[in-house]
Amino acid sequence: MTPVAPVAPVAGASSGGGRELGEAMRRYQVAVDIFDQAVADRLGINRTDLRCLDILDQQAPMTAGALAQATRLSTGAVTFVLDRLEGAGFVRRTRDEADRRRVLVEVVPEAHQHVVGLHLPMVADARRALGEFTEEEVALVCRFLRIGTDVFERNVPE
Repeated sequence: MTPVAPVAPVAGASSGGGRELGEAMRRYQVAVDIFDQAVADRLGINRTDLRCLDILDQQAPMTAGALAQATRLSTGAVTFVLDRLEGAGFVRRTRDEADRRRVLVEVVPEAHQHVVGLHLPMVADARRALGEFTEEEVALVCRFLRIGTDVFERNVPE
């Protein structure tokens, strides 16, 4: 494994603040990974299947090809994911009424409710913990997350 070169401080932040932000983001990512693994375990699926299920929940209905693009998985891998998710009762495939040659994938409503149920305690806890934030602070956090998402998406290793 190649050693990671030190990163310059974040512009607009003190050198200690930039380091603190990077460390906080890394800890946050680990916490999300641990949470996602626990949810996947409870659902009896793997992390890739959970990520695909989440994308489908946000963007469904969508084609398998669109899901492959969204996940950067091969179409063959997505077919296996969808076979597993459909077999477990999480998604269904339906013919597109506008173009009968296309097959759309969507999350089964009961499966959506089951997944949401596993997230509800965390969501309630987060709402309580973040209740002290002003609307402006929430807007700033949302802006930071949008910028962070864009940065990650632009820098995916090829």
